[in-house]
Amino acid sequence: MATSPEPPAMAMPRQGHSLPLGVFAHLRGSFVGSFLIGVLSIAALLGLWEGLAIWFEVPAWLVPKPSDFLGRLVDDWRIIGYHALATSVTIAEGFALGVVVAVPMALAIVSVPALERGLYPVVVFLNIMPKTVIGPILIIWFGIGPLVAALIVFLMCFFPVLVDSMAGFRAVDPRLFYISRSMGATQWQSFWKFRLPAAMPEIFSGMKIGVVKAVEGVIIAEFIASNKGLGFMIMQASSFMDMPLMFAGLIAAALVALVFNGAMGVTERWLMPWERSGH
Repeated sequence: MATSPEPPAMAMPRQGHSLPLGVFAHLRGSFVGSFLIGVLSIAALLGLWEGLAIWFEVPAWLVPKPSDFLGRLVDDWRIIGYHALATSVTIAEGFALGVVVAVPMALAIVSVPALERGLYPVVVFLNIMPKTVIGPILIIWFGIGPLVAALIVFLMCFFPVLVDSMAGFRAVDPRLFYISRSMGATQWQSFWKFRLPAAMPEIFSGMKIGVVKAVEGVIIAEFIASNKGLGFMIMQASSFMDMPLMFAGLIAAALVALVFNGAMGVTERWLMPWERSGH
């Protein structure tokens, strides 16, 4: 009796290749993987910069090598840290003032149509005015100091927060107000229970744009209207042609921006847990 041929043996997957691919796929979608990719990209860019500067013998007073300005970050960490702290305080003050003013104003403009017709065009006009022109006016009124820098930061971040907050408050379904009133809810309860939570994604979207504008604005403000901060330090270094210190100040400003962006993301996840859970 003829026997049927045995089925061919199935090829077993090679374990030596599946494990690294699995680890790579896991890291690619994780925070650690994104962080490692960012660090490796920056390290490669700085290494290429260092090599080209050495190869072409570029003088440090023209374009410093990464080893030059990163070394200044370590050597002059006290003075850079002092100015970075002053810049951070100015950003926090101006940005907080912008949010505290913009969000209630957005609610008022959306709730009262007359305010949108009368007040919103004035806000748009003030936002169009160049902040470098407003700066000298503020200096005449308040003098050179952190207050003027904080006010310029406020003007830079106020409008994005206002516009996105208005969009968020408008996005609430009007039927929810009828349902809440039929159940005996007060206006404050309706605002706290569903209107503000429904508008928070748009509010945080404006705040994310606003904090970027705040970091941009604080450097400009410290150029013209402050006696401390990273912008002030960079201007002083430029007067002495100290290019490594100028680049070190730029790196410190970028680190300050990363800290504020990270803090904004943590605050968003903390205040909106339903977004974190995907519902």
